[in-house]
Amino acid sequence: MVVNLATISQDVFAALRTLIIANKPTYTYNDTIYTYTMVASQPKQDAVFPCVVLDDSDITDTRITMDAGTGEEMIEVRLDFYALESHGKKAISVGRDGLRNTFIGNISEFVSTDKIVPQEDFWTDSGIANIELDKQVVNTATSFVRFKLG
Repeated sequence: MVVNLATISQDVFAALRTLIIANKPTYTYNDTIYTYTMVASQPKQDAVFPCVVLDDSDITDTRITMDAGTGEEMIEVRLDFYALESHGKKAISVGRDGLRNTFIGNISEFVSTDKIVPQEDFWTDSGIANIELDKQVVNTATSFVRFKLG
């Protein structure tokens, strides 16, 4: 799907959502396979873990010419990962590694089909922290993915 300037946030969300749903990371804990679900907001009541939150993209529109007719649109997308603390930090690492490898493996698709170009700091990860959600202790971490509208 081509990402258009007029609907840039919606189009980026739709393209990345489709990719994530088709490539959900999995890990094994105590001989059980767990698959990440994708959700649109931080888990609250009746939360299912592990999950990844695809947040709306942050757009920076920089006008380059004096008449504002030419510009660059920088896109930053935030992915929040959540997994039960009892499953260990590996559950977060597996989720991030899985999606990072999926995104890297789809760079040519981003450029040719979606018309979004990965930037120099394409993917960055934060540290892993513990929080309590829905009376459960979970590990959480954030990754940022950066593109420019091509």
